[in-house]
Amino acid sequence: MLGGFGPAETDSIGVRDLRFYVSNLKFYDQAGEILDVELDSNEFQYNSDQGFVALIDLTSNSSGSCASETASGTERTNTTISGTVEDQVIADVSFEVGLPQAIMKAVIATQTEEDAPTPLNEMYWSWVSGYRHFVFDFAVMNTEGTFGEGYLHIGSRGCGAAGEKALLEKDQCDLVNTPSVMLEDFDPDVDSVAVDVSAALASARFAIDLPDGEQTAPGINCHSSPTQADCAAIFVNFGLDITTGEADMQANTVFSKSE
Repeated sequence: MLGGFGPAETDSIGVRDLRFYVSNLKFYDQAGEILDVELDSNEFQYNSDQGFVALIDLTSNSSGSCASETASGTERTNTTISGTVEDQVIADVSFEVGLPQAIMKAVIATQTEEDAPTPLNEMYWSWVSGYRHFVFDFAVMNTEGTFGEGYLHIGSRGCGAAGEKALLEKDQCDLVNTPSVMLEDFDPDVDSVAVDVSAALASARFAIDLPDGEQTAPGINCHSSPTQADCAAIFVNFGLDITTGEADMQANTVFSKSE
């Protein structure tokens, strides 16, 4: 369990599932020019006419909190994106955290949930609701030893009419909700990208109201709905505007460079 969470920094969490998509990956030289890059295709990386996307999966389902019966993670893990960039000094890197709308539209229109190509055969809410971009599930324990659950799912919303496939009649969802990241002075030979789960959960209540209206349980519940109490604070942490779905990379505190 990891400690120091919640408004009083007295709650603990046990990570069960942490996965996210990476797309629109760009490398820049010292003059700010975008470098040519060729990204590989494999079980975690998908290339198509609509673009590129990679799945980063930081948790297996074989041990600890990840092995819980309620955990939704997969057995396989992946921490890298592979490819070839032109022979120049890399100064900065930028990327988006999520599945591009064009890829989402094409895959849902032409594939079933069961037949979607890897790594797009996971991470979706449904073929009606579309995909989640970032999934973070965890167990929560407060100082009284009471356990609860946390669900932080960032994904596009307003993707189509009720009962219809997502993006059947439109090219992008009403709320894209794709966080963006810019890392300066980034050397891929020595630097890596860090995900700060403390920053992701900053200012969250860590309390879920129970149906009786009089009690709360420790936990977080955000599925990218503006009506969910925790989503407003969490979206700020990711640099997202919860009312428009637009991203501000300068406001994203969750992703950083790790040397």
